[in-house]
Amino acid sequence: MTDVPENARSIGRAFTVIDGHTKRSEHSFQCHPLSGVEVTFELMEGCGMRSGNQLVPKQWLKRRHFADVRKWIFYLVMWMGIMGFGVWAGLRYGHLKTGLILSGALVGIGLVYSLFVLGWHVKNAVQTEVSPTHPGVQRVTRLLQPLCERSGIRMPMVFLISTEAPNACAVGMFSRTQSVGVTLGALAMLTDEELTAVLAHEVTHLQRKDVFFDGWWIALTGIAVWLGAITMAMGIATLVSAQGERNEKDGESAAGLGIFLILLGIVFGVVCVLILKLIQHLVMRRAEYMADGGAVLLTGQAKPLIRALTKLESASNPLFDRPTALSMVFSVSATSHRSWWDRLFDTHPRTSKRIRRLERLSQELGEL
Repeated sequence: MTDVPENARSIGRAFTVIDGHTKRSEHSFQCHPLSGVEVTFELMEGCGMRSGNQLVPKQWLKRRHFADVRKWIFYLVMWMGIMGFGVWAGLRYGHLKTGLILSGALVGIGLVYSLFVLGWHVKNAVQTEVSPTHPGVQRVTRLLQPLCERSGIRMPMVFLISTEAPNACAVGMFSRTQSVGVTLGALAMLTDEELTAVLAHEVTHLQRKDVFFDGWWIALTGIAVWLGAITMAMGIATLVSAQGERNEKDGESAAGLGIFLILLGIVFGVVCVLILKLIQHLVMRRAEYMADGGAVLLTGQAKPLIRALTKLESASNPLFDRPTALSMVFSVSATSHRSWWDRLFDTHPRTSKRIRRLERLSQELGEL
């Protein structure tokens, strides 16, 4: 067995592969392409892991770590900003308690939806199959188990989505509530290697808690729509009641308030939703790129995911007939893009862009 370099840094347990036989090494050392020895790391820690002869660069893990830290900082600052705005508005208008309650409710409703409702919402929107004896469930479980062990997360529940539209999704924040779903179309279309790459993409979403943040944006958009609708309804009701005012001055005042509420409802229901959609456009697309990179880290290769995305994108039957915020929890966009407007606010990057990025990763790995 080859000696371990003296200046090597301990980062994780390793195995040596000699003549096709795997043996545990008593040493722990930094990952180097040692002559005559292939090194594979048990966990995706330290400088990376190997799959065959492809070595995942150490920089990738560093970028992944910093991206995760930046994401949590972004959301914590945003939530604190919402609470701070509530405090400021309350102090400004002399109702501090009301400002705190409203801003706290805005943050709280989004968090509750993300933590406890989103998974049910997704499963309720599609027809699912969860029987452990189903051949499809057994196949997904067989491929998913090693990925979960490698990434250090608890094995999620597996469910199948009864549709020929090829896709996959991941939901759940806590380890006991996490689930991974695969459509029957994806099972029929993808090879085991390609399906493993797609599952690695979903495992990365679970590992990075992306589903939790997806749910936050879905809830926030829904709140904006409902606030807009309620405010507009109140404005219309105020305008109607103004017609019955006997006092002309009171009638004009009520009419003015009604018009103001209608305009405010339009702002909530249209302008705020557009702004939220644009933010989702930026944040969620980046999460997809990160999940693609995470799939490469877990599998050690990029080409299976490239082939899988190409197949998924070529399918002409979308999972949902009309645009829905639930599309963001799936591997590829689950709605059809009938116009440039749909593509503008899509939560997924164009598949062609994802493939180009993966091709660059493939070149860095030296895949043939």
